[in-house]
Amino acid sequence: RCYREYPLDWIERHLRKSGLNVVQSRTYPIRYDHSTMVRQINVGRSKLKLFPTKGMAAEMGKVLDDLEKESLEVTRKQADGRITLGYDYVVVAERPVDSD
Repeated sequence: RCYREYPLDWIERHLRKSGLNVVQSRTYPIRYDHSTMVRQINVGRSKLKLFPTKGMAAEMGKVLDDLEKESLEVTRKQADGRITLGYDYVVVAERPVDSD
């Protein structure tokens, strides 16, 4: 499966290097609401026990708490409660037609 964190230009360049024709690329904005961001923040919270010291974990916990508050403030200001950050993409490529 394609690993979506490869940059779009890298994907297109490597498709062409492989002999494929890039037919079309399209990007789709990624929209985040507060609950989506909190799920990701909670992933960070689940890793606090892995920090080398309790003090460091406590400080990172404060940072995560602040991020959660900030995400709520930012999303509440949006008409639909979501922010746009980054994009996903789809690339259509095809093998060249043989000219025999």
